[in-house]
Amino acid sequence: MDHQNSVYFWIGFILYSFTVIAIGFYVWRKDKSAGHTSDNQLFWAASKNLSSWSVGLSISASMMSISWSCVYGVQLFYWYGIGAAWLLIIPWLLTMTGFYIFTPLFRKLNAFSQPELLSKKFGNRARQFLSPALVIVFITWTGAEIFAAGNIIAPFLEIPVPTTLLLISVVVAIYSFTGGFEAVISTDKIQFALVAIFVAVIGFLGLNAVSSEINPILLFGDLISPPKTNSDIMFFSPGIGLIIMTFIAYLPGWLIETDVWVRLQAGRSNNHARKGIVLASFNSLLFVGIIPLVIGLSALYLYPATDGVIPSRLQDGALIFTVIMQDYAPVWLSVILAVGLIAAAMSTIDTCGNIVALSISYDLLEPTLKGKWNPRKLNKLARWMSVLAIFISYIYALFTDSLWDIFYLSSGILTTTVFIPVISTFLPGTKKLQVYLSIVFGLTGTLIFYFILKDVSLFFNTGLEYIVIGFFCSLFGFFLGRLRYFQFSNE
Repeated sequence: MDHQNSVYFWIGFILYSFTVIAIGFYVWRKDKSAGHTSDNQLFWAASKNLSSWSVGLSISASMMSISWSCVYGVQLFYWYGIGAAWLLIIPWLLTMTGFYIFTPLFRKLNAFSQPELLSKKFGNRARQFLSPALVIVFITWTGAEIFAAGNIIAPFLEIPVPTTLLLISVVVAIYSFTGGFEAVISTDKIQFALVAIFVAVIGFLGLNAVSSEINPILLFGDLISPPKTNSDIMFFSPGIGLIIMTFIAYLPGWLIETDVWVRLQAGRSNNHARKGIVLASFNSLLFVGIIPLVIGLSALYLYPATDGVIPSRLQDGALIFTVIMQDYAPVWLSVILAVGLIAAAMSTIDTCGNIVALSISYDLLEPTLKGKWNPRKLNKLARWMSVLAIFISYIYALFTDSLWDIFYLSSGILTTTVFIPVISTFLPGTKKLQVYLSIVFGLTGTLIFYFILKDVSLFFNTGLEYIVIGFFCSLFGFFLGRLRYFQFSNE
């Protein structure tokens, strides 16, 4: 890349960074003038007064991320073709349907976070048991986004990847510290618009390049065999086993996914929250499903695999966006698109980082510190935890090399460790010990069998069987707690 062109990318990066930092300071000054800088309810929940547009666009922005839409989603369609829809967009839309149905029930509980929900029925210890699992999940997701962003953006800025990771992390940490959840929501609106434009333009560039040679409609047939297809049936190209394992891994955990949960709780009414879900579902279908499908299939034609070997330039499909920009976009457009990439990264980094900070500060520390620390000191703790969350995720990103493992393991932990305890709050007669053991057995079982079985294929030949085993570990802990309770009650 021409060294002079990198100057333009730097200008775009700096201007956008100053914009989002300015939003964070605007929120901080507004709260300060209103005397609210020590209000943790405002810092974490934006006073639970979000409109349907704010809820929907914020959920959309966090899902339309570099790691999901711009790397992993496109990568899946390149690997498997149309059938890759079963591995991301279809389970996500089913999840959105579930959230729409259960929104009134979830909001009726009046718990901003899931650990807080557990504390209402099972006490603060249950809250402290569950929080570390959420910290693990969202550190991995935040780190994945930082990792994906750095690898894609670094070539345009012409600096090392670790330096790019650090720059992105610092910008997000600054506006998260000053503006909290309200700044996250406010920046998400801008980021959604930029990401939508970015994904749409890349889709157009890819399709336009293909249309100069063939009829683009042919892409949706059997024109080119995807490099990792596992079935002769085009619509089930990943293989039935992987599709089933994906649904098992994703659906239960996603249905109680924390970043969506907190946005529903922050909506000003059930109606606003539900409308937000509808808006997020439409945006997801378009920008996580249809357009990434077009990009992935276009790349499959433009950069075909040879005997199943993907061109090294694509880095196993992870750099499809970068390569299309380099090959088919003029410099001025590439600069605009690079800003869209940065926006995509920051929208998910701030969202997931906020959940990490929420779990550490709001759920782990604040319940024991209230009454001992004054509100101003607690608010400072919340703000610094937001910075710490981004820093930890940055460290994690430095040692990341695979989005596949990250997304399945982290979503799997939601399913094996968080799902049963959250659902148990709706079950009459559930005892504290059942929840404690379900969390402990689910998390430890998942992590242990992940390391034992990650390179071993069992009944579905997918390498994801550890999630099923982890889920049964969680169930075992839940029922063991019931038996232990009866033993104690009989003594």
